[in-house]
Parts: sequence; structure tokens; C-alpha cells
Amino acid sequence: MTHGLSTATDSDSISTLNTPAVAEHMPVSQLDETTPLVTRQHTSRRSSNVSTLASDCVSVIEDEFEVHDIGPLVDIGDHETEFSLRKLLRFAGPGFAMSIAYVDPGNICSDLHCGAVAGYKLIWLLFLTHALGLYIQTLSARIGIVTGRNLAQHCHQQYTRGIRVPLWLVCELAIIGSDIQEAIGTAIALYLLFGIAVWKGILIAAGLSYVILAIQRFGARKVEAILIAMIAVMCGCFGIEVLMAQPDLGQIAEGLLVPRIPANAMVQAVGIVGAVIMPHNLFLHSALVGTRRIKRSSSVRSASIREANFYTVLESAIALLFSFAINATILIVFADIYSIGNDSSRLTGSVHGYLARATEEHLPGLVEAAALLEKAFGRAGPLLWAIGLLASGQSSTATGTMAGQFLMEGMMKMRVSPWLRMLISRSISLVPTMLVGTLASKYLDQFDEWLNVLQSLALPFALVPTLKFAQSKAIMTDHFALGTRWRVFGWATAAAIIALNIYLLLPLVLQVAAQSVAGAFLAYVALGVYLAFVGILAFVTVDC
Repeated sequence: MTHGLSTATDSDSISTLNTPAVAEHMPVSQLDETTPLVTRQHTSRRSSNVSTLASDCVSVIEDEFEVHDIGPLVDIGDHETEFSLRKLLRFAGPGFAMSIAYVDPGNICSDLHCGAVAGYKLIWLLFLTHALGLYIQTLSARIGIVTGRNLAQHCHQQYTRGIRVPLWLVCELAIIGSDIQEAIGTAIALYLLFGIAVWKGILIAAGLSYVILAIQRFGARKVEAILIAMIAVMCGCFGIEVLMAQPDLGQIAEGLLVPRIPANAMVQAVGIVGAVIMPHNLFLHSALVGTRRIKRSSSVRSASIREANFYTVLESAIALLFSFAINATILIVFADIYSIGNDSSRLTGSVHGYLARATEEHLPGLVEAAALLEKAFGRAGPLLWAIGLLASGQSSTATGTMAGQFLMEGMMKMRVSPWLRMLISRSISLVPTMLVGTLASKYLDQFDEWLNVLQSLALPFALVPTLKFAQSKAIMTDHFALGTRWRVFGWATAAAIIALNIYLLLPLVLQVAAQSVAGAFLAYVALGVYLAFVGILAFVTVDC
């Protein structure tokens, strides 16, 4: 990736680091295992004297990046000047773990809605959101690689308590919302596979989450291997359904290459952004890249970091390509099922007419989707659907728990056992999930749609800090800070996402405001607070 910056390498000798004068102005990203003790001590004293300032760019050495409870770091070896497949395989893992959030049950539900309403016409938008996701995820990963600390730790360092506490609460709320979606998806999968009641499936899903969590004790590579295996299961299940559907390749190509949004699919188009790009994923990716041990001695530091950035971007691109394939297959299958007059469809014309009328009144949910697949492909349809949905729900639960762990420890300095962390998160999310599952199970899908909206609303609270830190030369150094073109592109992306959120919020605000004067006051105040807080994050100074 081009950064628009000079490519000069570090030539400082270790001996020059052994002076307080150098340490006084050294970015924390240059403090590593080779930095002399006197420099670390001086930096620690300087940090402790100004720790109350939000603009301080160097924290105490104990706040250096750590990855807890996932075993030893993965040694990626010495820097190599040429491309190495072996080196790529050593870096492989964090990007695939990050990509899990792109195929969680919320995304699956969004995909089938897009296919049902817009046919193949939104495939291009699905690809575009994955491409934007790659750019955003690359920024968060670079922050972790270059500075040696994750996004949450930088938020703790750069923002005052008055900013980081509400920021943490919003991000935690988004994680809990995602946790609810994952529990619902897993419960529905268990219902489809074994006929287990949804409320019982929710309880079982909570218990199954601890199985994957226990594997963290055996190291990051073990967890990553399981997550990659679950991605393979999803690719297999949903891929077979595409082959069974035998869709029109010409229409698929047109949907991918011709940008257009049908008038009746605007809500689904906006929902794609909220469902695909998750706020907690930025915190997760910036932390997981720290599981790779990068050589940071002064003689090879710059080259090693550039190498790590290259392989991380490449691995993330490959992982998101698989995620796009999974989402696209789901969209294509339901576009085929709902396409009236398509001779390749397995459904009769009368069923097509029913689906057309039903789509105008009510979009299909995860359970209804299984019934449609059974009509189209027989018993194999819902079976493959349920297995893929189960893999989606359980894998995304694991990554959501890890993201919450890094967020709590990094931003609030609250060290919590991942077991306790999951217990707290699941306990909070279990109450509304159980209520919906037992008292209003037919509204599960509407509940899921609102949770996608929540993810979209929370995204700027992770995206804006990511852009601020990635463009800061004080944090990223002159060599790795974003260049002008990428800064402009990043802020244009953030502005577009915020505009989409206003598009989502404004009708709701106007509807509430029309009810009463008090309702109007609360609605407009809530909208104002939301925009004001995003503005504070955008304009607060983060440089030293």
C-alpha cells in the first residue's frame, strides 16, 4: 500500500538510545525489547508526570501492547526481502479471525433480505463494502503493528475520562448487540437441526461459547485454526446451495459490475453497511496482529514493520475475499428463489407469486429462509443452511468475546478474565434475547434488523479514532502515518457512513417528534448528542 510518505529506514544505533534527551522525544512505537533500561525508566518517569493530559503520546512501559490469555506469540522469523509463502502462512490468522464478523448471523440475515428484495442488483454494493472494510481494517491493523499497542489502548492514552467512558459504553453496547445476534443465530440453527426450542437454544449457545474460549489456553494458532475451519464450513454449505440453485451467471456479472440501487431496496442497501463493517472489529484486529512477534531492533525495525504491514494487508484481503464469497452466495441463492419468471428457479410460478406478495409485506427471516430452501432444494437445503448458520454464530461469538476483552482492558484498564468477561456479556445480552425468544419469537428477525442499525450507528465511534490515530505522525511516526490521499479517502468514507446513519435516524426522529412535544424534545436532543460526540472525536487533538 502506498502511503505517500518517505521510505527512509532507521539508522540509529542502540547506543544513541541510551540518553534521556533521545527518550524525551521518542515515540512509544520505537520502544522495544532492545531499548536500554535507562531509556525505558526515563520514558516511564516522563509519562507518569503527564499521564493526566489527554494529548500525551507516551505512556508508562507497563502499558505496552499485550495479548492476554491466547498463549505465546507467533515468531514470524527474520525479515526477508522477497515474497515468501511460508512467511504469509505465519502471518495468516488475525485477518481470518477479523473476517468472521463479516459473516455473522446479522450479515446472513441482511444478505437474504437483499436477495429477496433487490435480486442480484446489490452484489456490487456488497463487494464495495468489503473493499471499504479492507481499507478500514488495514488502518486498525497498522496501528497495532507500528505502535505496538492496540486501538483501545490508544483511546485510553489520548482521550480524557469524560470522552473515553461514553466511548467505551457505546462500543460495549455494540458488542452486546452483536452477541445477541450471534445467540439468536445459533439458537435458530439448533432449532432447525434438532428441533430444540429457541429459548433452550439460546441457553445452549451461551454454554457452547465457553468451548471455543477454552481453546485460547492452547495458543492463538489453535483458535485461528478453528475459526478458519468454520469459515471453510460456511463456504462449503452455502457454496453447495449456489450450485444447487444454478443461477444465471450473466445476471450475477451484471449485478457485480453495474452499480444501481432499486428504489424499493434503499433500506436494505443502507443495512449492508451496518451489517458488514462492525465497530468492535477494529479493536479486535488492532489487537490480534500483536500475536505476531516482529523484529524491532533498530537495524531492521522499519523494514520488519513494512513487511508485517504488507503480509497483514495481503492476508486480510484473502480473508475478506472468502467473506464476500459467503455473503454473495447467500444473496444469490435467495435472489434466485425470489426471481419471478426465472426458468432456472426450482419453485413453481404460484409459489413465486406468493413470495412476491409476501416480500412486500414481510421479509423472510432465518427460520423462514430454511423453509424456502426446503421447497427449492429438498431436505438438503435447510440442513446445509442450519450447519452454516451454526458455524457463523459460534465463530462470531468467539471473536466478539475477544474484542470485548481487548476493549475493556485497553480502554478502561480493567483486567477481567475472559471467562468472567463472557459471563458478564452473555448475562446482559441473555435477558433481552430470552424475552424475545420466549414471548415474541416471531419478531426475532425484526429484532435482528434493529441490531444491525445499532452496529451502523456505533461504527463512527470506532472509525473516527482509527482515522485520527492512523494519520498522526506523533503516533505512527513520519514513515507510517497516512498520506494526504489516503487521509482524504478515509474521512470521505467516514462522512458517508455518518450520512447514512443520519438517513437511518431521521425518519425515526421525525416519527417520535410527531407524537408529542416531549417526544420531539428528546428525539432532537438525542440526535444532537450523537452528532456532537462524533464531532468531538473528530476534532479533539491527539498529537503531542
